[in-house]
Amino acid sequence: MDKIKSFYHFVILSLFFLQIQSCTSDITISLGNGYFYRDEGDNLKDILCKNVNGVEVPATVINYVYDSKFILAKQLPKYPQDPLYNKEYEYKKGSDAVYFWIIDKSNNVQYGPLEKREYDKLRQKLRIPRNLQLETT
Repeated sequence: MDKIKSFYHFVILSLFFLQIQSCTSDITISLGNGYFYRDEGDNLKDILCKNVNGVEVPATVINYVYDSKFILAKQLPKYPQDPLYNKEYEYKKGSDAVYFWIIDKSNNVQYGPLEKREYDKLRQKLRIPRNLQLETT
């Protein structure tokens, strides 16, 4: 009888831990200088910073690349905007357009949301290396 109780407790505890693990399946990837990419599933994919003076790229980030100085991101905005973001952003072409963002990590400066033409000009001005490229899809 004790073996049956032990097995029963083992099964219950296993199911409990499995349930807890499924609730914490979020993904975070360090991008350096306190910045990280957060994927909480569905459309909640953004770039945030642990530091108080850091900046952000709101959801939904669909692509990003980074090096020691810059983070480049491609975004399809998620509406309504999350009230927890530091500020509200203006999207000139609405929520169906793709926007681009540049974060200068060393200075905690954020550029965006940018249209493609603005993004390309700013890349040149900031002298972002050519090998740091977002996917074109």
